[in-house]
Amino acid sequence: MKVKIILGTAREGRKSERVARYLTRRAEELGWEAELIDVRDYLLCYTHRWKVTPEIERYRAKILEADALVIVAPEYNGSYPGELKILLDTIYDEYEALPVGITTVSIVTGGTRLLMELRAAAVNYRMLPVGQVLFYNVDEVFEGEELGEEKYQERVERLFNTLEKYAKALKPIRDEVRERLKETNGPP
Repeated sequence: MKVKIILGTAREGRKSERVARYLTRRAEELGWEAELIDVRDYLLCYTHRWKVTPEIERYRAKILEADALVIVAPEYNGSYPGELKILLDTIYDEYEALPVGITTVSIVTGGTRLLMELRAAAVNYRMLPVGQVLFYNVDEVFEGEELGEEKYQERVERLFNTLEKYAKALKPIRDEVRERLKETNGPP
């Protein structure tokens, strides 16, 4: 199982980085091939799907090999960071039939408004949102780099179990989509 974990903010001192790194380690402990995709590595100033840059092609290749995604993002003004929006918008068809878990980080709301925004965006990209974990205060639930609170550990486990089920169920559709993309766009 290949999972890509997208860290959706480039801000200095980002609390969501601790969550993304933990999720990546936890997926690896489950025996999955996990990779962290950091928006800092893809800081694009605009979207233009028809002008493919090396960064976009690199991101596209990573998404095309994924069985599932997890998006980790903080809530900024009731939504998600602009750099995440720009990254997600660089491709479209490649997301079809990918199950996605959404993990939000926000001290005040836990990211409930962000969750609604990302769920709607994921459906638009033809991904399937299958679960979520809302982190209210990262500093209180983590002990160093480890998740200390048992209820959050259970939520993460449930998210990964659900992602795996949907990744297996949606595999025939993903394979069909990816084959069609190879015929029209060539291999990544």
